[in-house]
Amino acid sequence: MAEKSMEEYMERIRVLDELEQQAMGLSRMLTTYTDRLQERLEQRVEIEAGSEAVGLASIKNLEAAVMKSVEQRKVLVEKCQQLDRDMVGVQAVSDQVQEIKHLLDVMEYAKRKS
Repeated sequence: MAEKSMEEYMERIRVLDELEQQAMGLSRMLTTYTDRLQERLEQRVEIEAGSEAVGLASIKNLEAAVMKSVEQRKVLVEKCQQLDRDMVGVQAVSDQVQEIKHLLDVMEYAKRKS
């Protein structure tokens, strides 16, 4: 009976050792998986931070381009308004040239008839 209980005791110790080895193996695997997960999360954070930086830079560049475009449009509108003001005199001269041309045509016609 003592032999049987000694064998049972040794078997239990062997089973416990086996369970302990399996638990240590699982613990190592879990540590490896969590380390890999942490590395991937850190990489993801770096990628997202880079992406955010690129996004912010793009927004700032777009804002600068829009502001420049707005300023250029303002300058263009001012130049067009100035051109309109300057064309008033040109239109008057054009009208006078047309009138002179018409008078010359009338005079030439009269000269031919006489």
